[in-house]
Amino acid sequence: MGLLPCRCHRWDHGVIMAREHSWPESRDPVRLLVDHVSSMLAYWDKDLLCRFANDAYRQWFGVDPDKLIGTSIRDLLGPALFALNQPYIEAVLRGEEQLFERAVPGPGGVMRHSLANYIPDVVNGDVVGFLVPVTDVTLLKTAEAALRVEIAGRERAVTALREAQRLGRIGSWEWDVQSDTTTWSDAMYDIFDLDPSRPPPRLTGSSQRYEARSFVNLTAAVEKTLQTGEGYIVELEYLKADGGTGWIEARGECVRDDLGQIVKLRGTALEITARRRAEELRIQRDVAHVANRNKTELLSRVSHELRTPLNGILGGAEVLSLDRNIGDKQRRWLNLILSSGQHMLKLVDEVLDISAAELGHVTIHLVPIDLSEVLRDSLLLWAPRAREARVDLVSHIPDGDRLAVMGDAKRLRQVIDNLLSNAIKYNHAEGEVSVAAERIGGHVALTVADTGIGMSPE
Repeated sequence: MGLLPCRCHRWDHGVIMAREHSWPESRDPVRLLVDHVSSMLAYWDKDLLCRFANDAYRQWFGVDPDKLIGTSIRDLLGPALFALNQPYIEAVLRGEEQLFERAVPGPGGVMRHSLANYIPDVVNGDVVGFLVPVTDVTLLKTAEAALRVEIAGRERAVTALREAQRLGRIGSWEWDVQSDTTTWSDAMYDIFDLDPSRPPPRLTGSSQRYEARSFVNLTAAVEKTLQTGEGYIVELEYLKADGGTGWIEARGECVRDDLGQIVKLRGTALEITARRRAEELRIQRDVAHVANRNKTELLSRVSHELRTPLNGILGGAEVLSLDRNIGDKQRRWLNLILSSGQHMLKLVDEVLDISAAELGHVTIHLVPIDLSEVLRDSLLLWAPRAREARVDLVSHIPDGDRLAVMGDAKRLRQVIDNLLSNAIKYNHAEGEVSVAAERIGGHVALTVADTGIGMSPE
């Protein structure tokens, strides 16, 4: 049996470890101990020859430890592994203890992750060899790799959560009731535009972060949750760093300890400023729509009511005009009444048209129409207005040319009259308004052009 070096880095060749001589060598307790250690234990002299090896070498390298005595470490490790370990061997022979990790190949392609310790054996200041305990750390390495994978997975999950909170503008928070300390996620700092390197404000000191009424609502919601244990959802108007305001949807719930006592509150804050603004605009639009509809219905009713007395006035005036005994002065009055009544009736009809259009009740009656005749009538109507404005009204519609179309005569006349009215009104002295119509396929194109200022490209 070889001699076992002691951990004091000194090999005492003159001392044999005490044992009862009645024990057979195969039952030497020291030998039994080192052979049942899972780590490899060996002693190599300064010539790199083995002087002792335990039974673990049989499992690791598939060699008989007794036959390993006198064998070079170079032969045991092989050229490649020896080259990797050579720097550590040279260092231990200089008296420097070495500790390093190495993947050690074994029988059947088994690869063990090992932790090797080279301990110099110094006698009278000289290194005469070194002790080598090698421990299998494969399970530790496997656990370490699994832990790294788990940590990486958690880091990816945290990163994904942070990104989701950033994109969704939703932050999370936790408040410790006893210490009045708060923890915020990164998204909370983004929402309130605060420095993430500084601790978040305490809940009891957050009044300057909210509009006064909203802070009262928040305080009431928190107090109710602390008393009843029920969660809350409340919309709050908060103050931005630039002086503006925004809105969040705040949610909170309680956290209890093992005794059932509420020790924390936790929750989320969802940025809803855009949604809130859109809702306010929708309400304003709905209110305006209702008001406009009421106005339109009122105009429609009033217009209908006006037609009855107007028809009476016009009818009476027409009957009086049939009397041949009235004088010229009275007839002029009757004509004034008739013309004014007709004008008033036209205005009422226009109001009814507008009201019907706003209510979506416009009805189109399509009938065959001679567009050229409608255009000539409109040109005759607007000719006096054009002369007053010193604007030339030019027609490019040949006399006797008939342009047959399908349309609503009343609506079509309204469109043409509006085009001519605007072309004259927004023209200039010595200007021109030209009207043209031509057949294009199965349609007729109507053009009203003028020399007015028109509109800018924008």
